[in-house]
Amino acid sequence: MPTLRKVLPVLLFIASCFLFGDEPSTDAMVEAEFEETITVTAPPILDRSSVDRYGNLVGEVTRKQVEELNAHDVADALRNVPGLVISRYNPVGSYGGADGGTLFIRGHGSGRPGAEIQMMTDGIPRFVGVWTHPLLDTLTLDHVDRIEIYRSSQPVLMGTMGFGAINLVPRRWTDAGPGGRISLSGGSFNTFIGQVEAGGAWGKTDVYLSGGSMKSDGHRDVADGEVEDLYGRFGYRISPALDFTLQISHNDGLASDPGNINLPRTPVTPSFGIVDDFALATLSYTARRGSGSVKLYGDDGSIDWLQWDGASSASFRTLTDYRNYGVRWREALDLGERRELIVGYDYDVYGGISYEDHTNSRTEGIDLDFRSSAPYFMFSQTYGDSTITWIPSFGVRYNDSKYFGAEWGYQVGLSIRRGPSTVYTNYAHAFNLPGVYAAALYGTWGQGDAWKDLNAELLDHVELGYTGSLSQKVDLTVSIYHDEVTDALRFVPPPPPPPSFANIGDYTLDGIEASLHVRPSDTVSLFAGLSWMNPDPADVPNAPEWSFSAGVNWIPARGWTVSLDGQSVSESYVLNPRFATSQVAVDGYTLLHVRTSRAFSFGTPGWIMELHLDGENLTDETYEFRPGYPMPGRSWMAGVTLTF
Repeated sequence: MPTLRKVLPVLLFIASCFLFGDEPSTDAMVEAEFEETITVTAPPILDRSSVDRYGNLVGEVTRKQVEELNAHDVADALRNVPGLVISRYNPVGSYGGADGGTLFIRGHGSGRPGAEIQMMTDGIPRFVGVWTHPLLDTLTLDHVDRIEIYRSSQPVLMGTMGFGAINLVPRRWTDAGPGGRISLSGGSFNTFIGQVEAGGAWGKTDVYLSGGSMKSDGHRDVADGEVEDLYGRFGYRISPALDFTLQISHNDGLASDPGNINLPRTPVTPSFGIVDDFALATLSYTARRGSGSVKLYGDDGSIDWLQWDGASSASFRTLTDYRNYGVRWREALDLGERRELIVGYDYDVYGGISYEDHTNSRTEGIDLDFRSSAPYFMFSQTYGDSTITWIPSFGVRYNDSKYFGAEWGYQVGLSIRRGPSTVYTNYAHAFNLPGVYAAALYGTWGQGDAWKDLNAELLDHVELGYTGSLSQKVDLTVSIYHDEVTDALRFVPPPPPPPSFANIGDYTLDGIEASLHVRPSDTVSLFAGLSWMNPDPADVPNAPEWSFSAGVNWIPARGWTVSLDGQSVSESYVLNPRFATSQVAVDGYTLLHVRTSRAFSFGTPGWIMELHLDGENLTDETYEFRPGYPMPGRSWMAGVTLTF
């Protein structure tokens, strides 16, 4: 239990909100506009949860929740969502060469850090083509409007890596005329975060530009990190039924590995650098009986991973150049009589080359691309009347892989809606294909083409749930699920040599999740979330038995906002199975964060300045996500945001 010494700063911080009253305004017009802009109390943690036509529960975190959480990346933004677990080494930057910055959904994503989780930008998968897992430093939040969370598997619409999914929906400027925002903040560990955005819409054309920079020395020696990003979006409405957009982003990140405090420091500090360029062109169209889109994308990146080889007492670099590109077509057809059919086709190419650069030698890399061709469909039918509706659905994906042949993904769903309440259920059979990393490592290990004998990882998922309003002020979401994973890929070390991978990681997960939103008044919004998991075997990685999160957003006076959120997680097991064979336990932890902000309307109508102060880990909890990697104690950050 936290001592009074630890809790006192929290109480004083919240109490300080009352020490400064609301600011009177002498400009009635500015005051009215200001009041309309800021007096909406945003829900904490999650904006909302809803059920789509296919019986899937979809959670949503908007830009407002991201700001109230003082989140700097995707893991930060989703840290309190029931069923999600995160891992990191440093306050800023994702060390992608290990579990130094990733997230897991319902115990999935441990095969490689986040590898079974489909991370997407506007529906396009984002991962390292060679190593087949996402990197959070390429998925910055500066230009993101909202985050969609699929905690159940999505084999039909999303394909491989779809044991769960996170979709970042970029912002598109829709307000007439120009506008923008500048945000600056700094705090503990010499942390600095800056972000600027500007955009405008004129007739058929809209433009949005964003750029950001984050940098921190970190809470430990050599726990530094920095991330920079640039983003641009151009939109043009060709006709009322035809729309074109082009999105381009550039990300550059570097994070150090501060090392296990229980081991001697290496002479050279390992670091992980990533540079990524992403482009997406989308043509969207609507017709009398449906709508659709064609998306062309390309993702090109390079990794520079500096490491230390204890056996030879020398440093070396793992250098990776990866490329992903493809086309995705999807169309939703209204078949009449309340029937809907989604048909689509995905053609994805991903791969590249990786090699090790030592002082006196360089390993030979294999330049290789994997290709997947996947047609799919999803059918749904609505029955019932205005009182109650039934929507059954089913869908199938056929995935033809260049090296691994055919895989089938399929799912069925049912949602029953009555008023504000929905009962839903779904079943899904999902797959996750081996990646280019298998070929790259087998070549290094002298295994030749033996990687072609590996099979896809398989998941069978069943879920039953409810979401709805118990009253005008109370929303409840509850889900029960069972996951059965077979043929999960795991690292097999010598003896006998050489090392290899094998489909030997079978496990099951039974779980319950619940979340409650309560709005006792116009100025207060509350959230509570609970996750319970029962894995078999008990040491399934990143599957804590229980976790609890809660939050409150409160407007104590006009212009003031106070946000308080916390999370408590039980003991869990962790594993980096690429080069490890046994799980290690880490203790549970309880964290508390608070943010207070004061917004002012000034000058020209529409100009707003907001000052904020954030406190992280306010009870100064000692905790770690990975053994030997203690996380920051109590820390602070202050900043200002100007919106115009």
